[in-house]
Amino acid sequence: MRAPRTSAPKAGPLATRPVLAAVLVVAAVLAATADERLYGLLTDGRMAVRTAVSMATLGEIGIARGEAVAVDRPGGDSVTRYGMGAPLLLVLPALAAGAFESAFGAGASQTLFVLLQILQIAAAAAAAGALARGWGGDARAAKRAVFAAGLGSPLFAYASSDFSEPLQAALAGAVFASAAWAVRAETAPRRALWLSAAAGASAGFALVVKSLLVVLLPLALALLWSGDVAGRRRRLLAAAAGGLPLVAVWGAFEVVRFGKPFASYAGERFTHPLLDGLWRLTVGPNKGLLLYFPLVVLSVAGAVRLAKGSPSAAALGAAYTGFVLATAAAWWAWDGTFGWGPRLLLSAIPVLAAFAALASASLPPLAFRVLFGLGVGVNAIGVLSPPALTMWYLKILPKRELTEAEAARYPSFALDRESLSGKILLDHQFGAATEPALSPLVVAPWLLGQSLRGGGVLARLATPPWPAERPELRPAALPSEAIPAESLGHLTAPFRWPHLGMSLVRKKSEIYWALAYLEGLLDQANRAQDMRRADRAVDFAERFWSRLPNMTSAVALAESYRIAGRRETLQAFAPTILSRRGVDPRFRIVLALYARDLGDEGAARELVAGAVSGDARPEYRRLLDAPLAEWPATLRDVTGENRKPRA
Repeated sequence: MRAPRTSAPKAGPLATRPVLAAVLVVAAVLAATADERLYGLLTDGRMAVRTAVSMATLGEIGIARGEAVAVDRPGGDSVTRYGMGAPLLLVLPALAAGAFESAFGAGASQTLFVLLQILQIAAAAAAAGALARGWGGDARAAKRAVFAAGLGSPLFAYASSDFSEPLQAALAGAVFASAAWAVRAETAPRRALWLSAAAGASAGFALVVKSLLVVLLPLALALLWSGDVAGRRRRLLAAAAGGLPLVAVWGAFEVVRFGKPFASYAGERFTHPLLDGLWRLTVGPNKGLLLYFPLVVLSVAGAVRLAKGSPSAAALGAAYTGFVLATAAAWWAWDGTFGWGPRLLLSAIPVLAAFAALASASLPPLAFRVLFGLGVGVNAIGVLSPPALTMWYLKILPKRELTEAEAARYPSFALDRESLSGKILLDHQFGAATEPALSPLVVAPWLLGQSLRGGGVLARLATPPWPAERPELRPAALPSEAIPAESLGHLTAPFRWPHLGMSLVRKKSEIYWALAYLEGLLDQANRAQDMRRADRAVDFAERFWSRLPNMTSAVALAESYRIAGRRETLQAFAPTILSRRGVDPRFRIVLALYARDLGDEGAARELVAGAVSGDARPEYRRLLDAPLAEWPATLRDVTGENRKPRA
C-alpha cells in the first residue's frame, strides 16, 4: 500500500513539533478538567482497581465476593469477569499508592489513577494524529486528528472515569498507526519491523483488555500485508512476535479464571435488535455518535478520499468501525449503560478522527472548526457533570415491569424478580437510553445547573427536568429515599472546578469522595475474612485503619481480630471505638459474634439489640430470635455482603 500524501515526513509519525504540541495541549486540558472524586465508584472500575491492588500486594487476582457481575470461585473469593488489561496497567499506580498516601494523606492516590487515565486518552489522540499522518495527511491534518480524538469526541469526558474504553481506543489507534507507518515506502526496513511488532503487540494487548477486540489481530496482519512484497513476510513475522506472547497471557487469564476462553460474559448475549441499535448509536437522541462526535460527518468523506489512493487501508478502517458499531448495536446493553455517549464505540474514535482530519484538508477551515467546537461543547457537559451523576439521579424513577419474553433479553443480574408478586422488574439504568426525555444531554446540563446555583439542591432535585405525566417517568421516591447517601453527596455538593490533583487538597469533611486504593485494601481484608485467611485479614485491615481510622475500618479491623482469635487485642480495641459518637451498628454485631464465640448469650443478644436500635435491617433482627448455634459465622455472612445482590 502506498498512501497518498501531501508531504513526506522524514522522521516518525509525531516528529513535527506542532503535532507533539497538540498532544501536550490535549493532555493539559484533560488535566485541568479531570474530576478525581468519582474514580473507582462504578462496578467496572471498582473491580479493575481491586484486582490491581490484589496483584500489587499479593501477586494474585482474587477480589472479595459481593459484586453482581463478578465470577465466584470455590475458595471463597471472586475474580473480575472483565478483561485483565486495565488491571495490569493499574498495578502501576497501585504499587505507588501506599507511599503516595503516606506522604499526602488518605485518598491522595486518586490523582495517580486519574493521571493514568489521562495518559491513555492522550495516547489515543496521539495515535489518531500518527494515523492521519501515516495515511498521507500533512502536519495540519495530524494536529486536527489529535484534537478531534482527544477533545472533540466523547473521550474528553472519560478522563475521570474508571472505564477501559480510553485504553481500548489507544490500542486500536496504535494498531492502525503502527501498521500504516510500517508499510510506507520511505520507512527504513529495520524500523518497519519494529513498527510491525508494535502493531502486533498493540493488537495482542487489546485482546487482553477486551476479548471482543480479537478482531484487531487479523486486522493488524491484513494492514501489514500491503506494501512492498519483499518485506511482507518479515513484517508479518515481526507482528506475530509482538502479539503472540500477549495472546498467551490472555489465554492464561481466561483459563485460570473461567476454565476456557471467551467465557467471561456468561449469561450476556447479543439480544438487542440490530437495526434498532444501529440507528440509536448513530443518530439517536440519547447515545447517537453524531451528537457526541459531530466530526463523524467528515469521517465518511475521509474514508472515500483515502480509498482513492489506498483502498485496502480505507476498507480495513471502515471494516473495524463497522464491526465495533454492529457488535455494540446487537449487544443487550447496546448503550453501554453507564458512561458518556456511545461508550462501546469509543475504540473506533482514533480511526474516525483520522478519517475526518483527512477530509478536512479539502474543506474550508471553518468546517472543521465548527464541528470540532460543537464536539468540545457537548462533551464538556459530561466533563463538568459526569455521567454517573445522571444515572444515580435516575434512581428516583420506578423500575420497569417486563414480561418473561422481554426479560429473556437481559442477564439475571439486571433483573429484580419479586418472590411474592412474581413481577420481573428492570432497574432504571438499563432502560433509560431508549427514552429521549431521559437523554444525558437533557439531564446532565440540568444537574450541572443545580450544582452551579448552590444551596437548596436537594429540594430542587425532587422536581425532575423531564415531563412527568407518564407513569414510567413519574418519580417513585424522593432523591433522599432512592439515592444512597454517598451518591447523593455528589449530586447535592456545590460546584467545584475539577482538576488533576484535587485529591491532594481534599477536605476531611468530603467523605463521599471515592477512595479507590483504600477500598482495594478493604476489599482484600473482606476477601481474606471470607476465605478464613485470618492473619491476612488482620494485615489488610490494619493497613486500612492506619491510613483512614474511621468506623468502616474499625469494623473491618475488629472482625479480623475476632476471626484471627486475637481476643486480648479486640478487647483492648473495642472500648476505644464504643466511646465514640455514632458507633456503626455493624461494630456491635461484631462484638455480638465475639460474645457468641465466648458462649455469653446474654451479652450477645444485648449487643444485637443495640445494633437493631440504630439499624433495624432484617439481617440483624433475625439474630434476636435465632439460637446462637444458628448465627452465621462472620459479619459478612450476617449482612450478606459476600453474596451477589439482586439488580
